[in-house]
Amino acid sequence: MPDDDGHPSLLWIVIPPVLLVSAFYIRKWYQARRLRLYGIGKGAPGFQTNVRRVRVTPEIAARIRRGETVSPDEIAQAAAEAEANGNGNEEEDPPRNSLAGRGVVEERRLDQDKSEPGPVNEWLPESITAPKKRAKGKKR
Repeated sequence: MPDDDGHPSLLWIVIPPVLLVSAFYIRKWYQARRLRLYGIGKGAPGFQTNVRRVRVTPEIAARIRRGETVSPDEIAQAAAEAEANGNGNEEEDPPRNSLAGRGVVEERRLDQDKSEPGPVNEWLPESITAPKKRAKGKKR
């Protein structure tokens, strides 16, 4: 589409960079909005971050396990009651590993015996439950 003087239209030169720059800023705006609305790590359903474990009474815990709906007020009241009753029992708990890092997946008690975990899958054959031994390479 040359103009009358033989030069190409400036639209063919200006439009592609404008589209690229606008796409960059639209993507930047969208990511900032998504981060503001949903936060980090909250995209998966049922996955929560920065959630503090709360000690509750056994009655509330049983109701939650049964699937009953428990109001946040009841949980807060039960947590306050459990904290009031639970402060005296902290000396009875065995000491825990205070040097555990942030990436610890499981919590272990220091007084448990590691030697006998007990038969978990006693009905399965040994070839399935035992780790496989690596075969030696064949000599050629």
